Amino acid sequence: MAVSSKEVFRAQIQGLSHDGRGITRVEGKVWFVEGALPGETVRVKPIRGKRKYSLGIAEEILEASPDRVDPSCSAFGVCGGCALQHLNYPQQLAFKKTAVLDALRGFAVEPPTEILEISSKPWSYRRRARLGVRFVPKKGGVLVGFRERNKSFVTPLPACPVVHGSVDHVLPKLPGLIAQLSGPDRIPQIEVAAGENGTALVFRHLMILTDEDLALLRDFEAEQGLVIYTQAKGPETATPVSPEAVPELFYTLNTFKLKIVFSVTNFIQVNGEVNERIVELVSDWLRPGEQDCVLDLFCGLGNFSLALAGNSHRVIGIEGDRTLVAQARTNAKVNNIDNVRFEVLDLYGESLADWDPEYFSRVLIDPPRSGALEALNAVTTKIKPEMIGYVSCNPATFARDAAYLTGSGEYQLDKLAVADMFPHTSHVETCALFIRCE
Repeated sequence: MAVSSKEVFRAQIQGLSHDGRGITRVEGKVWFVEGALPGETVRVKPIRGKRKYSLGIAEEILEASPDRVDPSCSAFGVCGGCALQHLNYPQQLAFKKTAVLDALRGFAVEPPTEILEISSKPWSYRRRARLGVRFVPKKGGVLVGFRERNKSFVTPLPACPVVHGSVDHVLPKLPGLIAQLSGPDRIPQIEVAAGENGTALVFRHLMILTDEDLALLRDFEAEQGLVIYTQAKGPETATPVSPEAVPELFYTLNTFKLKIVFSVTNFIQVNGEVNERIVELVSDWLRPGEQDCVLDLFCGLGNFSLALAGNSHRVIGIEGDRTLVAQARTNAKVNNIDNVRFEVLDLYGESLADWDPEYFSRVLIDPPRSGALEALNAVTTKIKPEMIGYVSCNPATFARDAAYLTGSGEYQLDKLAVADMFPHTSHVETCALFIRCE
């Protein structure tokens, strides 16, 4: 039966894509169907077509999967923040594990027999978030929420079950606050930063805030028990509206008795529980001793460096962001750790060619989504450590980099873990240990 680009049609879902869409094939063409799960029979409403594939949405579930559950959020299906709330949580973990294994096999990398799983409570876990803001009179005024799936529109959120509880309860109050400001159409986003001792909201603004605007923000801050910042341009312009009452935000790594201090604009992992378990696992894998020197690349605030310093001879953390390096040095002082040093180096730049590192028996790499191929080349040619720990937020670049390490025959993939840093999303973290072949 011929399928037009506009007509609703019946289809059986055969799989799940890397971003959580159902997969079916009609007349030899692949369709990605939002809201559909493997094994289901659905009515598909076409959204748009491309030459090699088409996109659709499950307009009606005719035969549901036994793994289907009712989403906890009323905005599911519209909001782009979560893609998997309709899939039971054990199957979400299985899906993410499969995504990592498929990526590795695509690069001909053989995974270890045992693969660990790291997860936490799947709700109220997000301590960092970016909320979109739009002033739309036709839709009632100010909208605050995450971007719609595949669109730039904002989904208004009266509540959000995945964000930190200190933010969830104020979500319905934010539109009213912004509507009172002198330029409600000039507030494009609000950044959320939740520490263990308080929560900050950073209001990005494209106009000069009046004294009345600042007074409104201070009153809201006091009423809700939050800390509010304004930000006119770059991160360096983030300014508290009540400087005298600003706490020093921090999170703890309890296993290591560490306090990690961060600013409202610093990058931190969104899921505190999963982050600590990853640090514990990688530290156990690397297991540095008193004679071992450890190199931590893309070290950020010192999340891994400071934990590894406890049993190491010394640790050097490398990061391209000067602001993060400065904060990492502060964290070393806060925790009275003197066998760690932090340095600035562009780990993607030409300066790597002139980089002359000393020997390190262990190297840890925790790169952004683009991976660490350039850094790995420098590590394997100039250092040749006994062990390389790798923490990835992108299965595709992780698999590519794993193929680089194992393809030479100098390293083998010894241990692997899949970590669910973002429950109910298609995002997956991977932890791996590569050991030098004898």
